[in-house]
Amino acid sequence: MSEIVIVGAGPAGLAVAAILRRRGVRPTLLERGEAVGSNWRHRYDGLRLNTVRWLSGLPGHAIPRRAGRWVSRDDYVSYLERYADLHHLDVVPQVDVDLIVTGRGTGSTRWRLHTSKGELTASAVVVASGPFDRPVVPAWPGLDRYGGAFAHAATYRDPTPYRGRHVLVIGGGASGLEISLLLAEGGAAQVDLAVRSCTNLFPRQLGPYPLTPLPATKHAPRWLLDAAGVLTHRMLGSSWPDPLPRPAAGLGTALYRDGTEPVVADGIVAAVRAGRIGLLPAVDRFMATAVHLVDGSVVRPDMVLAATGYRSRVEHLTRELDVFERQGRLIRGDGGPCPAAPGIAFIGFQPAVTGRLPQLPSQARRAAHTVLAVAAP
Repeated sequence: MSEIVIVGAGPAGLAVAAILRRRGVRPTLLERGEAVGSNWRHRYDGLRLNTVRWLSGLPGHAIPRRAGRWVSRDDYVSYLERYADLHHLDVVPQVDVDLIVTGRGTGSTRWRLHTSKGELTASAVVVASGPFDRPVVPAWPGLDRYGGAFAHAATYRDPTPYRGRHVLVIGGGASGLEISLLLAEGGAAQVDLAVRSCTNLFPRQLGPYPLTPLPATKHAPRWLLDAAGVLTHRMLGSSWPDPLPRPAAGLGTALYRDGTEPVVADGIVAAVRAGRIGLLPAVDRFMATAVHLVDGSVVRPDMVLAATGYRSRVEHLTRELDVFERQGRLIRGDGGPCPAAPGIAFIGFQPAVTGRLPQLPSQARRAAHTVLAVAAP
């Protein structure tokens, strides 16, 4: 059997590799970090999965019950390590893949990978580098001349360095909301949250029941998901999520039209209502010692954390391949075959109302089938 290379040893890459191993194939996983799940290792303390434990495991080995309903970062990393060991996966750490191009022939030279360790060839490639790889900072006017402390939220680990300080968090996504709450509970003197808009917000559970949607909802049409989102918001109360901005699009519309997943907002709504977190309008520009907001007001925080999202590096990796639609989305981001590039599969890039982890088992099976179809001897 010709060699199959998997780019990324996070949960998506491990899932595909385990399925291939059960089918008698021994793929090589190239990991840019120091070990499996490196992106997870460097996330902030206090992070917990937004999907319930029993829908977050990988094929062939469930997350242990002792990890609890909402699995912590450290428990999840331990699970990924154990998963790689149980399936005897070949992970090569600290190899950075820069470019994937078509090879000079067929079989084992069908694909060439330019890496930090030299050029590699493969019969098939699975790209599992993840959708949240490169921190994004908007080009705010004046940011280059701002004299205060500024960092992307990717650098945040725990609230200790921020105790007794005034922190401005920018961004109404999952990281911005959760980090704001962790700072407020961790001793920051003042926490302000500047948001332009929010997507659909939900708590992890309603009473004792998890709100992680059933995996079957991945096939639900837009109108049904929109209706389900409205019904859930009504169950949460007519004022939900005031005073945070209400979403501009329904659950299904945001997912299918915009590629935007719902966000878990445990505790943040109550904290903003109680005044423990100040809610501010969006940032307009930076000055030497101040941050100007779109309503004309000015704040002078001790520290600014930009929770302004991430960008995948898959576009950079595949810049010479025709694998993107006009809207900039992967033609097949769910593990299926890409007509313009036979023998390459992308997994973990398809947004889902359930979150991405519950989709990985089915996507991993699809990706394994995709690459095996061209890697057979």
